[in-house]
Amino acid sequence: MRIRFGLHLDGQRGWHAASRLGFATTGPLGMLNVLETQLGLLRESTSQPERIVQYRDCLKRCDQLDRFYHRTFATDELGTSATLLEWRDFWRLHGWESGMGAVSSIRLRDMGDVEKIAIATVAPSIGDRLALVCATMARRKTAIAEVEIIDPIEAFPRRWRDILVNLPVKVADPITRPSGVGFLGELQAQLLKARAGEKAEKLAWRSDGSVMVVQSETRSLAGRWLSARFERVEGDGLVVAPSEGAVLDGILVASNLARQGFREASAFRPTLQVLPLVLEILWQPLNFYALLQFLTHPICPLPGFARRKLAAKLADKPGIGGESWQEVLASVDEHYGERAKPVRASIARWIEHQRFEQSTGAPVDLVLERVRAVAEFFRARLADDDRASRLAYNAGFAQSQACAGALQGLLNQGVISIRPRQLQQLVSQATARGSENPLLVAEVGALMAVANPAAAIEQFDHVFWWQLGLPAMPKSYPWSQVEIAELAMIGVCLPPIADTLERVAQDWLKPILAARKQLTLVLPPKGKEVHPVWLMIDALVKDMPVDALESVLTDSVDASGCQVVLPYVPLSARRRWWQLPDGVPIAGKGRDSYSSLELFVFNPYQWLLKYPGALRPSRILDVSDNFRLFGNLAHGLVEAYFKQANSITISEADFISWFDLNFGRIVAEEGAVLLMPGRRSDLEGFRLKLRPSMRQLIEQLASAGVTQVTPELALNGTYAGGEIAGYADLVLAKKTGDQAVIDMKWSGVKKFLAKLEQNRHLQLAIYAELLRQRDGSPPSVAYYILDKARLYAIDANYFPQAQTVRKASNEATADLWKRFLETWKWRSAQMATGRFEVVLEGLEETADSVAPENALACEVLNENYNDYLTLAGWEG
Repeated sequence: MRIRFGLHLDGQRGWHAASRLGFATTGPLGMLNVLETQLGLLRESTSQPERIVQYRDCLKRCDQLDRFYHRTFATDELGTSATLLEWRDFWRLHGWESGMGAVSSIRLRDMGDVEKIAIATVAPSIGDRLALVCATMARRKTAIAEVEIIDPIEAFPRRWRDILVNLPVKVADPITRPSGVGFLGELQAQLLKARAGEKAEKLAWRSDGSVMVVQSETRSLAGRWLSARFERVEGDGLVVAPSEGAVLDGILVASNLARQGFREASAFRPTLQVLPLVLEILWQPLNFYALLQFLTHPICPLPGFARRKLAAKLADKPGIGGESWQEVLASVDEHYGERAKPVRASIARWIEHQRFEQSTGAPVDLVLERVRAVAEFFRARLADDDRASRLAYNAGFAQSQACAGALQGLLNQGVISIRPRQLQQLVSQATARGSENPLLVAEVGALMAVANPAAAIEQFDHVFWWQLGLPAMPKSYPWSQVEIAELAMIGVCLPPIADTLERVAQDWLKPILAARKQLTLVLPPKGKEVHPVWLMIDALVKDMPVDALESVLTDSVDASGCQVVLPYVPLSARRRWWQLPDGVPIAGKGRDSYSSLELFVFNPYQWLLKYPGALRPSRILDVSDNFRLFGNLAHGLVEAYFKQANSITISEADFISWFDLNFGRIVAEEGAVLLMPGRRSDLEGFRLKLRPSMRQLIEQLASAGVTQVTPELALNGTYAGGEIAGYADLVLAKKTGDQAVIDMKWSGVKKFLAKLEQNRHLQLAIYAELLRQRDGSPPSVAYYILDKARLYAIDANYFPQAQTVRKASNEATADLWKRFLETWKWRSAQMATGRFEVVLEGLEETADSVAPENALACEVLNENYNDYLTLAGWEG
C-alpha cells in the first residue's frame, strides 16, 4: 500500500481524483486509522467529556492549597480539567512520557504529580495511541510499501516522527519554480523569491487574464459572479474556501450548479439542540424561553398536537399549573382519546418534573436519568428510512451518550450534585466538534475543493480563492520560556512559534503556486480584514487593480465580459384603495366581535386579509412579556377576586392577605417569566402597582353603591350585519338595578381618556348595546387604567369618586352606537363593489375616504398591531 501523507489533508480534496488500487491520500487521523487497523489496535474510543471527568478525578486527588490550579479548580472544576487535559495531551503528542524529572517549575511539578495517577486512569489521547502504535511496530510489520510526506519531517509532532522513521518514507518535492503562464508566472516567481528570503522585484500590472482580483459589497453578489465563472471553466479547477464555504455552496446550488462539498460543523444542528434544552429546563426558576424553544423545536420527545397546545398556552400565559394549564391537558386528553395516558405520562416526564435550585445543584443520578432518556429517544430513531435523518439522529445520540458517560464518571467518583454551569460545560464538551450536515457533499461536476490552503498539493489550470479574509493564526504557548526549556529537557519537543508561523506563511502560497493558467482571488467586502497573502501580492504589484463587482449593476458588461441585463422592477407602492376583480366572493366572518368590527370600519383592507382572506401571521411563538403580560395577569387576578361573594365588603387586611396569596399563585401559573433571573425588579414593580390599584378599584365600587360585580361576562346580541358577541371585563349592578360596564386596561391614560372625551369608545359602546339588548336599559360605561389606578367615567351619578370626563359634544354612548351602524352600512356598500380602503399613516385620503356626516370619523389604528402592514405596499 502506498500512502501520501500530510498534516492538513484530512477531509480535503486538494488533488486530482483518480482510481488507484492500493493508494491513499490522507491526514493524521486517516493515517492513524490505517496503522491501528493493520496492527490490530482498533478499540472503542472514549469521548472527550469522559476523559475530562477522568482527569478531573486525578486533579481532585492531588489537590492541595499549594497546587497552582487550586483556586481555579475550586471555582470551575470541569473548565480547569479541560484546559489542563489539553496541555497534557499536547505534551504527550510532542513526546512526553510521564515523569517530570528535576524541573523547577511549580506548574510542571504539579502536572507531573497528577500524571502519576492519570497515566493509569485517563483514556488514551492521540499521543498515547501513537506511542502504542510505535511500540507495536517493533514486533509487527505493516503492509505499507511507501509513505510520501507532503510536509517537511520536522513539521510533524514528535510522536509522528517516531513512527515515520520506521516506515519507508519519501519526501515530496516542493514547488520551487513558477508553473503559471503570463503574468501569473511572473507573480509566482516573485512570491517564491520572497519566500526564499531574496529581494523580490516590483511587478508592473499586466492584464492578460491570468490573474483576476474582485471584490463585492456582499458575499451573495460575489458568489453569484463566481458561479458564472465556474460555468465557463475549461480544464481542471480548485476552489479554496477557508471560511464561508457553505455560503458559496448555497449560492452555487441556487444557480443550478454542483455543490463543492464545503461542510461546516455546527453545534446548532437541530438534533444537537435537544439535550441542552432538556437540561436548561431542569432548573428553578424555570427558563420559559428555553421551554418554549423545546416545545416548538422540530425534534421533540412530545407528540405534535400536545406540544403545540402547550406551547401556545405558555406563550400566552407563561406558567405551569392552574386552570388554564388543566384546560390544555383536558384538550390533549380529548384529542388522543385512548392514547392519552402515555401522552400525559410523557408531558409529566419532560415538563411537569421536579426542578432544582441553581445554587445547590441537581442530583447527578437524576440528571443522568434524563440524559439517558434523551439518548433513548434518539436510539429509537436510528433506523429511520431517510439516511440524512439517521445520521442526524446519530449525532444527537452520540452527544447524549458522551454526556451520559461523563455524568456516570462523576457519579462513580462520588459526586452527588451538579450545578448548571458544570452541566453546561459537559454538554458543551460533548458538542465541541458540532455536527456536519450529511447532505452537503460534493456533487457530480464539482471542482476540487479545500478549506485549508495547505491541502492544495497538486497543480490545476484554474484556482479560485473565495473570501480572502484574515485567517486564524497560531496562538502563543501558555507556558513561560523557562517551562518550555524544562519541557524540552524531559523530551517534549515543542515547535517554536516562529517556525510554526513560517510554515503557515508558506502554506498560504500553495494555492497560488498551484495555478497553471488562471488565478482568481475574491476579496471579502470592504471593511473586513484581508489575508496576509493578499497584502503580500498587493505590495509586489504596482497599481494592482481590484474589480468592483457592483459594476455589473450599472455597466453593460461585467468584469468577465458577459452581457448583463437587469430590468428594473419597482416595489409595489401603497394605494389608498384596493379594487377586487368582479365576481370575487367575500365570505362573511360569522359571529362578529369588537376586534373584527373595529378593523372593518377603520381599516377595511386589514379586515379583508384577516377574515375573508384568512391570512395568519407566523406561527413562531414568543413568550408574552411586559405590558401585555402585566395586562393579562392583572385581568386574571381581578377576575379571580370578584368571583368571591364578599368582594366589595372585604376588609383591607383580608384583601392584602388574599392578594399576597393569589398574586404569587397567578404569577407562577400564568406569568412565571417574571420569576426568572433579572426580572425581580419587574415583578416587584408590578406587585407594587397592582395591589393599591385593585384596592382603589374596590373602594370606587363600594363608594358607588355597587352590590354585584360579574367579571368576564359573556354577552351576545345582534346588529344589522348579524350576530355579535364579546366578554365584558366587569359588569356592575346596584340595588336599584342600574348597571355599568368597566373595561380595564393596564396602561394608556391619554388614549382612553381621549376616547371618552371625543365619544370614540366603541368597545364600551358595543358592550353597552349588548347589555341593553339583554336587559332592556343602557348601562353606564367607564375605563379603569390599572397602572395608574384611575377610573374614568362619563356618568358622575353612577361613579361619584371617578374622574368624570368632560365630553366634547352632547352625544351619548347610544349615539356612538348609531354612528357605528351608519359607518358599517357605508363600508358594507363599498365592500359590495369590491372596494377596500387602506388606512395608514402618511397615505393621503381621497374623496371616497370621507365618511357620511352621521358616521364615525376616520381613525388610524396603531400600525404596531397590523400583521399585514407589509402587504399594503411600500412607501415611495
